[in-house]
Amino acid sequence: MSHYLNASVIFKYNTRTCHGRKMPRVVPEYKEEARTRIVTAANQVFGEKGYRQATMDDVAKKLGVSKGALYLYFASKEELFEAICRTEPLAFKEILYSTFSENKNPLESAGEFFDKMLKRYGSNSGLSFEIFSEASHNPGLRKILKKTQDEYATILMSYLEEGRKRGLVDRGLDLRFITYALIALWNGIETIVVTGLSAEDARRAWLEGFKAIFLPKNGPHTSQNR
Repeated sequence: MSHYLNASVIFKYNTRTCHGRKMPRVVPEYKEEARTRIVTAANQVFGEKGYRQATMDDVAKKLGVSKGALYLYFASKEELFEAICRTEPLAFKEILYSTFSENKNPLESAGEFFDKMLKRYGSNSGLSFEIFSEASHNPGLRKILKKTQDEYATILMSYLEEGRKRGLVDRGLDLRFITYALIALWNGIETIVVTGLSAEDARRAWLEGFKAIFLPKNGPHTSQNR
């Protein structure tokens, strides 16, 4: 099957009778596949053209279907962007939990985390800043970003709480604010990459920030609090 959604997927119909006529109805098992393909194509289009310039027509063209076909699944570009946002916290959780573990050196894990995050998001960092700018005067978009940020924070705070139970995170740290500090640190890393800092130097900046929070020179925080 083609990588892109095509009309045979998006218009896979059963029929029902209405006023003596057979009417099309999308087969349910194809609906989720179609939505996934639309979201993937939209993410590519937003990356190529930017959020403001991208249109539903562009997404439809990418897929090789009519714009009307997209409206069977998404009522607007904003709704389509929200669907993209919903996939990101899950991807972040997979990266986080697959990178850090008790059996790994924390600093090595932090470097691996950076590499995975940069691979997933680094090629499209500029889009993030356009979205933030657009959200400053678009309440609907701002609401979507706030919801997504809260989901990221919930995942990260939960992970830090698990780390505290295992004695890996200082009991004196306020996990809520450490969570937002780490999110802000990563957003700052994205900023300096977009504005020209090399990936190598950005990685070093991330690791130095990580060490300052979790690996002080006099040893792990936890040794002072047990």
